[in-house]
Amino acid sequence: MKRLLLLIFLMPASLLLSQQLELFGYYEPQWMGVSINDHFYNVASNKLRLDIGKQFTHVEFGANVNYVTYHGKTEWHLADYLPTHISNRIPDMLQDFLVFHFGDMAQWVGPVPMPRPDRIYLDNAFVKIGLKKLDITIGKQQLGMGTGYTWNPTDLFNVKDFLDPTYEQPGHNAVRLEMPVLPNLSLDSYFAPGEEFKNSNAMLKLKTRIGRFDLSAVAVRNAWLRTEYSNISLLTDPLNAVNTYHRHLVGGDFVGELFGLGVWGEGGYTFVDLKTGAGIENLENYWQAVLGLDYTFDSGLYIMAEYYHDSLLPGKWQDYSLNHWMWYLTAETKALCRDNLFALAQYPDDLVTPALMIIHSISDGSAAIVPTLYWTPFQEVELTAYLNLYTGEDGRAYAKNLGNGGLIRLRVYF
Repeated sequence: MKRLLLLIFLMPASLLLSQQLELFGYYEPQWMGVSINDHFYNVASNKLRLDIGKQFTHVEFGANVNYVTYHGKTEWHLADYLPTHISNRIPDMLQDFLVFHFGDMAQWVGPVPMPRPDRIYLDNAFVKIGLKKLDITIGKQQLGMGTGYTWNPTDLFNVKDFLDPTYEQPGHNAVRLEMPVLPNLSLDSYFAPGEEFKNSNAMLKLKTRIGRFDLSAVAVRNAWLRTEYSNISLLTDPLNAVNTYHRHLVGGDFVGELFGLGVWGEGGYTFVDLKTGAGIENLENYWQAVLGLDYTFDSGLYIMAEYYHDSLLPGKWQDYSLNHWMWYLTAETKALCRDNLFALAQYPDDLVTPALMIIHSISDGSAAIVPTLYWTPFQEVELTAYLNLYTGEDGRAYAKNLGNGGLIRLRVYF
């Protein structure tokens, strides 16, 4: 209630300043239905986002406040989403440690709806200072990296929901510097402080353009939190179950046009410092890569495909361990299996845009089929609706026991 009163206070105050500030935002009610274990569950939310901004001669200020309420099913047992041969081995006394109550998780993750409490929070708040040859952005800001649509190997801050990969990502506290180095070469870098300096995150990227291609080379240092689930007894001792590793990524990305096709790629090799952790089994240096292409026909039909590979993940479903499943369900990894394919076809229209997405696990043969509809009856109103239908057998990446369902989201801008 106190948070709601604070929001009610902030909105009139912002309106009083609207002559000086740019004030806009949206209201977004959303409903999700999930069919699992012979039950059909409802999860609903209401989101109000207020954006505030101001552009000066050399300085830009931006911020947004979100107020979100959640309704419907408020408790989820992750064992319902685990393969039978794994969930059956979890002792009864530890089952409660796999129950996530309303408010335990900070985001909606993958195929599992993770509710969070009604809350008001500052998602972004930053100032951008434009000097003659240097832009400095300080504060909570977007740090999305890479050219991939569904997966971004060089983005060590965010994990996209493959059912809704374009949904906005949260802000992160950082200092970001962008500057030209040569006429056709620019530098992009950030520093995100951690609790200890050694656990801070840093990125350095060089960007250029050659012909019809934008290219970049990137190096990232990241403090990597990994949870050990394979030793079930550690679930009763969270401090020992979560370890911090340091990883160093070297890679790059590109995007451009080739023979009339839009093409992009992104990837890198990651060195993991195992000395700072307790030693999770099968954790080693790894490489990730994304390769995508798209094409628009004269009729307006748009098609796109993207392939993702992660050498750290298993190539066979029989090798998916409890660690792999839990890392996937809690967004510690971007996927469950080593090789994935994403495909999209849509026919855009001024009012209604039908689309079909397919996410396929090349590693185990399972798939998620996602028919989608976008409707824009007015300039200020957007409606998104989709179904998610899983085809895989128990134990596969996109297994039926993950729960078929759908989502309807209305967004009204102001």
